[in-house]
This record gives sequence, structure tokens and C-alpha cells, in this order.
Amino acid sequence: MSWRSLRRWTLLALPLAAAIGACTEQLDTGASCPLLCPGQEIVIRDTVIEPAYVLDTSLVGYPIQGLEFPLLLAARGDTMDVRAVVRFDTLQRFFTPRGDTLQPITAVDSAFLTVRLYRNGFPVPDQFFLEAYDVTDTTLVDSLPLALVPLFVPARLIGAIRIDSASYSDSSRVRIPLDSAIMRQIVTNPQRRLRIGLKVRSSVSVQFKITPYSPGGDGPSIAYRVSTDTTVPRVAGLEPSSATPRTPVFVAGDFVDYSVVVVAPNVLTPGTFSVGGLPGARGYLRFNLPRWLTDSVAVLRARLELTQDPVRGPSDTDTLRLLTHLVVANNTVTDLRRAATLITASGLFTNTMRLVPRDSGVRVLEMNALVRQWGLIDSTSSVPSAIVFRTDTEGSSPAAVRFFAIDAADPAVRPRLRVSYTPSKIFGRP
Repeated sequence: MSWRSLRRWTLLALPLAAAIGACTEQLDTGASCPLLCPGQEIVIRDTVIEPAYVLDTSLVGYPIQGLEFPLLLAARGDTMDVRAVVRFDTLQRFFTPRGDTLQPITAVDSAFLTVRLYRNGFPVPDQFFLEAYDVTDTTLVDSLPLALVPLFVPARLIGAIRIDSASYSDSSRVRIPLDSAIMRQIVTNPQRRLRIGLKVRSSVSVQFKITPYSPGGDGPSIAYRVSTDTTVPRVAGLEPSSATPRTPVFVAGDFVDYSVVVVAPNVLTPGTFSVGGLPGARGYLRFNLPRWLTDSVAVLRARLELTQDPVRGPSDTDTLRLLTHLVVANNTVTDLRRAATLITASGLFTNTMRLVPRDSGVRVLEMNALVRQWGLIDSTSSVPSAIVFRTDTEGSSPAAVRFFAIDAADPAVRPRLRVSYTPSKIFGRP
């Protein structure tokens, strides 16, 4: 489905919505809108469709590795442990001494890694540490970040900095000094790559976020001196890079930096679907509405009623926004995780809900425009009627919400689609 087609369907739906809206003040008589429905009485019918849809599921692993923004660093005891990896597979190994020609670097001094550190809705401890580890191991599978966890050991620590809350300024750039002897070994070996694992540590719970790499942006960078001669410029602003995986083409760029979720609460339970958490989960809902609803009647109101199941744990009192997206992947995309990435912008056809994880009760998603939109699609369309839920803090917060699913043990909490409609041919003279 193209954006142009989507825009055309939206424009087609607007006149119908306007016509229906013109008769909503007094729907028991045509006198209130004589131009559209003179002398007619509009019969409004209400129905509840159960099950509300044919499939709901939680799809875990968002954002996709390498696409996190921002990167999360967290250490909250046994509850949560999130780290980050930044790759520098390309390092500057040559320099030009004053009055000389290009030659290999043989000395490295005053090396440091710079990151921009932000608060993440969590109190700043009186004292905390940012630690940098050499987690380079090119034999490991790039797409399995948890394989790097055993490399976060004291023997691989190459730098650390202690930060006090009194001196910390939110969104400031923090320099982590790196061991010059280790950096010399890395820089002077043409075959050596550098992949740095970042970890935050404190005696109390701590949580921050850092800006990831973007070309010419404000992400992590490395600097070091290559000569005792201070007239020789420092190697500065060296940006992250990734040389693997080599195939498929262009995928290596997705592994420049990424999060490593070592420990996080499990928010998935039977009979429910979840949205948010770490790794981030998205809720995928596929509908199969009766044809009479989409082609034989005029829908005045459609409301999806979901019952929220409380989620207890980290950040369970935070308020998050539940975003709704229309799926544009066609039926040839059988991998639902991939389908859940081929979506429109949020808010095109539905409302946005603000929710607190520990709350419970019925939540309502207005689907008027969405049901009408699906009514414009021919029954032979290759695009399924599906939506995706995600949170606005996806990948950067453990906050999650959970809803009872269509297979919930208690029928009273299963999703319902409540629809008010009228026969579609209600306009003009009888």
C-alpha cells in the first residue's frame, strides 16, 4: 500500500464522516438536518462484536537492534540491568609529524570516550560510575548482544569515571578516560578493532540514557594524542563504525551501537498481550470485521474496549502514551515482527491513550475512522485489517501496559468492539 493510496482513502472517508456528523445532534428525526436527510427518521442500532478481532499477540524485540534512540543505561539491583555497546571498527592509525611525511602511530596518550548523558525520569544518585569495557570479540554473532555479557569483567575494564550529583549537569557531555597502554595496543595493531561496552554502577538504583550515533551528530566519540609534540593535532571526534556483518549489504550500520538488556521484568502472562517493557513489546491485533459492517451500513461510532491488567514493577507509576498504528504490510509478509514495523504514523485513524502501568479498568480506543477506512478497501485486498500498539518510551523505559486478550479465562474481560450504526442509504428523498 502506498502513501498516495492511503491519502486517497483518507480523503474519501472525510465526506462520509462529515455527512454522518451532520445528523448527530438529533438522530431521531430528519428535521435537524433537512438538506441531508429531510423528513426521514434515522434508525440507530447498537451491537457488540465478540470476539472483537481474530488475533492478538505480543511481539518482543523493539526497537530493532541498532535502532534504539536513546540508548539506555540502567542498574536497578536484581530488577533491571541494561548496558550499551558502541563499536569503533575503524580507528585512525597514521599521522603526519610536523615537517615529516605520513607514518604509523606508535604512541597513544590521553585517550577518552565522550558520551552525552541524560536523566531518564529517575533520581540522580549522590555518586555513580560510568564504566567502559573492551568487549571486542569478532567471533560472536552480531545479532546476539547477550553473548557479550561475559566480557563485562574487571580484566577488560579500560576506563571509568566517578560522577557526583552536585557536579552533574543534565544532558552534559561526559568524558570517560581510557587506559593509554591498552589503547596503544589497539591502535598500533591494524587488525584490532575496538568495541566498548558501557555500564552504569552505583550503590543505589540508577538509570540514564545516552545519545546514540548519527552521522555528524552528538553521539559517542573517541579522542587521543599520538605524539608528545603538542603541535601535532589530537585525533578527535572519531565516530563509531561497524565492519560486520558483511552480508547482507548495509546491515553493518545497524550494529554501530545498541542496547544490551541483561535483566528486565517479564511482563508477558498467559491470556494477555503486553506493550512496552524491555526488550520492548508491541501489541499486534488483526481484525476480520463482518462485511455488512464495512459495506452495508454507515458506522456512527466504533469503540474497541480493552480491559487493562495491572503491571507491577519498575516505573509502574509513570504515565506513558499508547500509540496506535495502522499496519500497511500485505499478506505476503508472514513474519509478524516485520509486519509490526511496516506501519503508518500514529494518530491517523485512532486516538492516543495515556496510561499508568499499575492501573486497571476498561480502556476505550475510538475506531470510527479506522472502521470506515477498512470499509473502503475491497474484500480482495492483500492488506490485512490490523493495527499495532507501541509505547512512546519504547526501548528506553521498563514501563509497560498489559491487556486481557481474546483468549482470557474470564469472558467478562475479553476485548469487545461496540458499534453504533445506521443503514448506509439514509440521505436524499425516499
